[in-house]
Amino acid sequence: MNLFCCVLFGLFLLAPGLTGQQLSAAPATENLARMHWLGLQQISLDTNSAQVMSVWRLPQTAALVAQALDKFSRWPGQGATNAASALLRPLLDDLVSSETYLEIRAPTSSQPRVASNPASGGEGGSAPDHQLPTLNSQLALVLALRLPADRARLWQTNLAAALEALTGLRSVPVRNGWLLREHEAPDLIEFSRVGEWTLVGLGQKTNDLLTEFVARIARDPAPFARSATNFWLEADLNPSRLFPRLSTLNLPVLHSASATEDQLVGAAKRSRDGSTLNRLRFTALGESGVILTRGTFNFSHPLDLPLLPWKIPTNLIHEPLTSFTVARGLAPWLVTTPVWQKLEFTPPPDQACSWTPWGDPFQTYFIVPLPAASNQLRQLAGRLVQNANPWLATNGEGFFQWSTNLSGIVWNGAFIALPQIKPIIVNQQEYVLAGLVPFVNANSNPEPVEIRQAVLSTTNLVYYQFEQTDRRIEDGLFITQLLRLLLHKSQLPAGGALWLKNLEPMLGDSTTFVAQTGTKQLTFDRKSTIGFTAFELHLIADWLESPQFPYGLHTFSTPP
Repeated sequence: MNLFCCVLFGLFLLAPGLTGQQLSAAPATENLARMHWLGLQQISLDTNSAQVMSVWRLPQTAALVAQALDKFSRWPGQGATNAASALLRPLLDDLVSSETYLEIRAPTSSQPRVASNPASGGEGGSAPDHQLPTLNSQLALVLALRLPADRARLWQTNLAAALEALTGLRSVPVRNGWLLREHEAPDLIEFSRVGEWTLVGLGQKTNDLLTEFVARIARDPAPFARSATNFWLEADLNPSRLFPRLSTLNLPVLHSASATEDQLVGAAKRSRDGSTLNRLRFTALGESGVILTRGTFNFSHPLDLPLLPWKIPTNLIHEPLTSFTVARGLAPWLVTTPVWQKLEFTPPPDQACSWTPWGDPFQTYFIVPLPAASNQLRQLAGRLVQNANPWLATNGEGFFQWSTNLSGIVWNGAFIALPQIKPIIVNQQEYVLAGLVPFVNANSNPEPVEIRQAVLSTTNLVYYQFEQTDRRIEDGLFITQLLRLLLHKSQLPAGGALWLKNLEPMLGDSTTFVAQTGTKQLTFDRKSTIGFTAFELHLIADWLESPQFPYGLHTFSTPP
């Protein structure tokens, strides 16, 4: 459950309002982003939240959350504690505990503009890529929090003082709040208190969205409820329209982490060229003691996924398992990824499969179909010996070599593991099989029932994963700490590791489906204890422990 709040922090502070839906917008505007977070206070009253709240109340969870909020409060000061961070820190607790709603709106006909470059001698039209984009000045943002009177007063005083410290400008008292005008667009920051709701608005000259919020609250006791189902978290966003604008926001809190000119130019260019993902909807809700997470991903062009018949090597996969994962339709994506391009395998596989038998935590295997697998692996071995071994000699442990006994690639000197990649033939189909320890097919048990019931029976299935999350957290600690050791990376700190260890006995199974439900649409469904898989929880711990949080991961940001 704590990741819900971590994601929420990032959405509010890193990229305010990564959500969107059309709701009573004026004809000339569109909602780029909307989010409704019910808040832990209300979620705790739901009988389905008992397990989630138990996780939240762990001392290790509290320690990590406090650490994350402390770092967030120092973000405007580039990591240093200052007057603004001390003022902002108590406000962040309300983003976790209280009902919160966020919306971003912009004119429908506008696009992020690109500033004229005098050296180019051009104005308007199709701007050169090297010109710096500027924010559409008519973008409007409003954040609403349902707070008791004492917390609302704290927001009113602390937020004004923090912004004054960051900008050097003075806020001006107005009825039910204050306003502050900056020198650059968006130039208007407003604070207002309406009934139980505290409103913070950002706009240019005026903010019609804030005016609409005030009217909505006056006429409706539940102004931001969007359906009869009281979702814990509900989000809707338009990434292709939203992100180019957020990349150029002139927010005081973003000054210390502003994008480079190249990044801003890239954002503008991607906006002109068109984004692949142009609509994302997401909900999370407790039901029967678990969390149901659902989402839809709508794309601007047909996906053209080659959903070919499954090639699952069932002869190698036997019960009992702690995890099982399959995916297909991968080839169009793989050809665009730098990692796959460096492997130089051809053609890129359409499918992949991974599984972990019960027992040894290192027995996690990964397999893909690949023609002429033995020849292609020999060529890869030569590249690894030439390019990777010199790097391992100074930045890691061991070395790669071609093993004639295995007829595959072995990473020797990897301490208690023996990572290897080898060719294998199953049912006259060639595959490449990878694992941290040698694979031995000595199990005579039947294949997992999920293969028949969940995978083969779903014709539009793109991705499926089942795992025993508690076991996979434990396995992941062994594997990730070993890999950090082998690659001379810093170990995960005790805070994150202890949090993961204490989560283990509290978590059950997780099942995830991703299906193609339209020519331009994917649908995501997950049932889990706290909303996340073991891998995601490990990633969260690594992120929360980053010294540059909310940027980066501890593994790659901390010297060994």
